[in-house]
Amino acid sequence: MRDLLDVPLLAEYGTYHRDKRNLLCHELGIPLIVLSIIIALRLLHAGPIDLAMVTIAAVSVYYLKLAGPGSLVAIASLVIFYGIATFLAWPVAIGAFVIGWTLQFVGHAYEGKKPAFLTNLQHLLVGPLWIVALLTSRRTAA
Repeated sequence: MRDLLDVPLLAEYGTYHRDKRNLLCHELGIPLIVLSIIIALRLLHAGPIDLAMVTIAAVSVYYLKLAGPGSLVAIASLVIFYGIATFLAWPVAIGAFVIGWTLQFVGHAYEGKKPAFLTNLQHLLVGPLWIVALLTSRRTAA
């Protein structure tokens, strides 16, 4: 299995994230943003199916096409976040969203670069996958 950080779109995303303070801000902020979005999307449903389920399924297909089996940890993380979201209400989503995005912009102030998604909107989708790739690559390197 190839290193996820070598996937071209993830490698490109990584060029915007080199400063250790920015990395820390993203490691905290991106999961908060993802969790907040899942909480919010759970509010929109038709019967037993909610928009969070549909979105997670679609993002999972995208991740598999982009990075193959290496994306399975990220997909599992989305499912775990969905489980956590079932216990949280929309005010938590708002707080997590605001804190998460604040961390993103603080991190980019440290980095001295604009956020990657301003040049390529796909980076909004690959950010969570990149965080998982970063964290798992650190774990295997240790």
